[in-house]
Amino acid sequence: MSDVKRAVPATNSYCRAMGRELGAELVDVLDRWRGRHIAVRIVARTAELVAVFSGELGGRSAAKGSSLFWPVELDRAATPKLEQPGIYAHPELLSDLRVHSGGFVIEFTQAGVTVNLRRLDAPAQ
Repeated sequence: MSDVKRAVPATNSYCRAMGRELGAELVDVLDRWRGRHIAVRIVARTAELVAVFSGELGGRSAAKGSSLFWPVELDRAATPKLEQPGIYAHPELLSDLRVHSGGFVIEFTQAGVTVNLRRLDAPAQ
């Protein structure tokens, strides 16, 4: 068992720790959320918001090998009233920045979280 699985989940006034095996609990919750509109929020260990996107949660898929994977169909008409999709950079927390060969992938690390962005359009000539 890895150190991550043995770690006690953080708990606060609005978040409860799960008591069962973590992988099984995650599968149970996300399988029940299939078809629901969700916001995916990436939060650094220091509680700063790093990125947000929203869409409809698809059914669990074996398309990504041994990883548990649920596709998210992006909601292009999502209202920003609840969640504003985007990338949040906190300059005081940046510790690393890398641009990959070809210039179509950039990675930055802030507060221990690495964000990898890949351009999907054709590079400008």
